[in-house]
Amino acid sequence: MNKKGVVKGILALATVVMVQGTVGPSVSANKLPLEYNSHKKQVKGGTLHVGLASGGVFKGIFAPPLRIDVPTSEVAQFGEYSLFSINDDYTYAKGGLADVTFDQKQKTATVKIKKSTRWSDGHPVEAKDIAYTYEVIANPATNSGDYDDRSRDIVGMEEYHEGKADNVSGVEVKDEKTCVIHFKEMKPEMKFPSSGYVLGEVMPYHYLKDVPFDKLASSDKVQKTPLFYGPFKIKNMVKGESIEWVPNKYYGGKKPNLSKIVVEVVDPGHAAAALKANKYDVLLEQSPSIYNKVKKLPQYVVLGKKAKYYSYVGFKVGHFKNGVNVMDRKTPVQDRTLRQAMGYALNMDQISKKFGYGLKYRANTIVPDAFGKYNDHKLKGYPLDLKKANRLLDKAGYKMQKNGYRTLPNGKPFTLKLLAAMSSDNAGNRNTVEVYLQQWKKIGVKVELKGGRLQEFNSYIEQLTNDGEGYDVYLSNWSVSSAPTSSLAETYLPNNPYNLSHFVTKENTKLIKSLSSKEAFNTDYQIKQFYKWQAYMNKEAYIIPRQFQYDTYTFSKKLTNVTLDTKKGATLWEDIAFTK
Repeated sequence: MNKKGVVKGILALATVVMVQGTVGPSVSANKLPLEYNSHKKQVKGGTLHVGLASGGVFKGIFAPPLRIDVPTSEVAQFGEYSLFSINDDYTYAKGGLADVTFDQKQKTATVKIKKSTRWSDGHPVEAKDIAYTYEVIANPATNSGDYDDRSRDIVGMEEYHEGKADNVSGVEVKDEKTCVIHFKEMKPEMKFPSSGYVLGEVMPYHYLKDVPFDKLASSDKVQKTPLFYGPFKIKNMVKGESIEWVPNKYYGGKKPNLSKIVVEVVDPGHAAAALKANKYDVLLEQSPSIYNKVKKLPQYVVLGKKAKYYSYVGFKVGHFKNGVNVMDRKTPVQDRTLRQAMGYALNMDQISKKFGYGLKYRANTIVPDAFGKYNDHKLKGYPLDLKKANRLLDKAGYKMQKNGYRTLPNGKPFTLKLLAAMSSDNAGNRNTVEVYLQQWKKIGVKVELKGGRLQEFNSYIEQLTNDGEGYDVYLSNWSVSSAPTSSLAETYLPNNPYNLSHFVTKENTKLIKSLSSKEAFNTDYQIKQFYKWQAYMNKEAYIIPRQFQYDTYTFSKKLTNVTLDTKKGATLWEDIAFTK
């Protein structure tokens, strides 16, 4: 499936809701199929009804560099295709709407757009569109979230951003269909299309060139009548609620089998009932609790795939000051032994089985299992081991008292404060948190919820991302893009504001930097260093990995050519078809 919209910045925390649900029967996610093909004969045409389970409306900014909400990315995926095809390991593959080649010596990426790649108004997609989109990103008037260290690695981006140049000198329009991008430095992560170095989604220069940069995001051409080069285009739209898609006759790929797609936002609380009533043929973005309600519906099939996601326990050991993380906080969790013991006290295997509906499983590192060889499967992480946890604390001088709690090595009593958020299933969420508190009590570590309660979600986000006070431990998770060595590891660099524990060590920085070094162009070396970093993170335990999970999607059995495979799924919406 061509999932649009890499979750960026604070949006990555939008999935921070805890393990959801109540106790119930589960099906092991590794038994869920990745594909579904009906044995019946497929037919041409038909209207596909798609539900997007979302608690809010989509904002409707159909320009990826200007977008700030994930629901719009979901409803836009039928027209917003990437220019590039990808392999199963998330690297570039040949045969997309455009192809890219890299020249390390010249420090360039050359993008060649296929002649058949056209916008939905018939105008060809051109190299000018690539150059224009980089200008949109770099122009301060757009306030694009894509203007980051990766885009600044392009020659001339900073000069354009600062108003010292009229264009981005490092984005060379060689001819109508060829664009050469000049970099200051080449990085190993460039082999991943979603690494952020080479744009996979571009904007139509011929259509938008007369719109002022500061008016782009709010313009009708972006919000009401956008152009697409994917298989479908918008025919009708009720902003924030629904979109009717019809085939883009100028699409440069295979002609879609469907004659129409209607996608609607459905409240997560009503999604299961809507499926039972056969209102939708496809349900996107379903939570584990929705999955549990629809998995046995006879008219549907549920497909599952490992998610690029991890949840974790974090320990706040510092602050973010003047753009740099500093480990200056006086807190008991500065002690590695205490952090490790709290990790071994958690019973994540049992919690995953009890509350995860078979979709969650204990994480062995903070690198999602979905990345295959990039996860060091030999590492065990923190399986439940109360004896080891108690032994660690005993040896370090944490003495157990008659009240069942330990003192610090200096003999003083201590209580840790936990920051955790409310979720859509607050009862199940609270139950899970209570299990954590009970497990820590078993090793004599007293942990209480900050303020004695789960935090309202927006307040939680505010505290977590703006260096809030009054907590030592927090629960969170991240969704990760397709370049694990950069998008994941670099989160924990000294200058990254999303290093939410604020830990900084020379060894950590050294290991992370090695992942993007010249030597790391050798994949074996890069993976070897990545394994060292994962082992280091597990040992230091500033971040304790909790869970990985599966994403699931529900499809009607009336459909065929349905797949979540990374490579084949990129053309899902043109391949999918109804059967007789």
